[in-house]
Amino acid sequence: MKVAFCKEFINPNFPCHMEGYTDRIAQEQHDNLELHSLLIESNKIIIFHVLDVILIEKKFSDRIKNELFNEFSIPEDQIIIEATHTHSGPKVSTILYPEITPSEEYLQSIIRAIIKNTQYCLENKIEARAFYGTCEVNGFYGNRNDNSLPFNNKVYTLQFRDLSDKSLVSFINTACHPTVISPENQFISSDFIGVFREEYNRLTGTPAVIVNGECGDVSTRFARKGQDFNEVERIGKGIASLVAETKEFIEVSFENLTVQSYTLDINYDQYDGFPKKIAYIRLNGDKPTAYVYETDNFRFVTIPGEIVYNLGLILRSKDQKPMFINAYCNDFNGYAVDSAQYGKFYEANVSNYPFGKADEMIKSILEIYR
Repeated sequence: MKVAFCKEFINPNFPCHMEGYTDRIAQEQHDNLELHSLLIESNKIIIFHVLDVILIEKKFSDRIKNELFNEFSIPEDQIIIEATHTHSGPKVSTILYPEITPSEEYLQSIIRAIIKNTQYCLENKIEARAFYGTCEVNGFYGNRNDNSLPFNNKVYTLQFRDLSDKSLVSFINTACHPTVISPENQFISSDFIGVFREEYNRLTGTPAVIVNGECGDVSTRFARKGQDFNEVERIGKGIASLVAETKEFIEVSFENLTVQSYTLDINYDQYDGFPKKIAYIRLNGDKPTAYVYETDNFRFVTIPGEIVYNLGLILRSKDQKPMFINAYCNDFNGYAVDSAQYGKFYEANVSNYPFGKADEMIKSILEIYR
């Protein structure tokens, strides 16, 4: 197996519209937004491009994948475009407030950065081994609808090391909304994700790519002590200090990598059931597609939007195979909410999934597991 990693800043020009919460105008930024690119090669290449933005719109993802295929001949189903889901980033889609279009100049700058990173990764692959470890994080986040409800308090680390056992990069899967900063904030920021990355690197000497999983109903709401950048530092550093202490790792193989997908059939033209108010209606009729990237003893599942804890639990409980849930990938179909919670909380009230459809998607993903 070979891996390659690089990062690039993707800061916008000012002033710019922000995306997340209500429309706001940012005049400056607090911290750098980054693009992190991780290439894994065994019998196939897969490449993750993780951006500090709120979401990935399908038409933008398709543009990127088409560019990468034309430039490097990488099959589009082997390219994953993923958002960290900061609510303090620049506008990148027409999903929220469609009357306000994102800056084409900014979108083009992201595409250029992704092409540059892809070329670097293809030219700088290193023979490596992969090791998987987990830890628990408590006290910094929880279920945002009710503090007594369950959430995933585990953080999963996939650490890549060279053949002399030196750490190259850590791929980290957590599950918490990056919404520490107040909705009134007008500074561009990666929220606690950026602090988490920097502190983890400082503590371990290893760069980190951080991706979010089943955080649709998980945030810092009941754990935070404020909504300013001091609190961002406290939470980001606190989580990083716990993850950096992960000691027990098992080696995992990336041989026999396969790629499978599942597309959920939803007829949006006939969708007139609960909820009545749909925040991100799919007027173009696109169907949400999930991917399963699987080896003999590891698995990535990509979700085209947000997923709540209950559905993540089902995905992780099918077997004992180590896995990541990568949400906010390639597309954004809003909140996927299970039938048991449908109608009870905010997430279902703005879901694009009719009752039972999210459960159907998760069940079908399980069926394509190896």
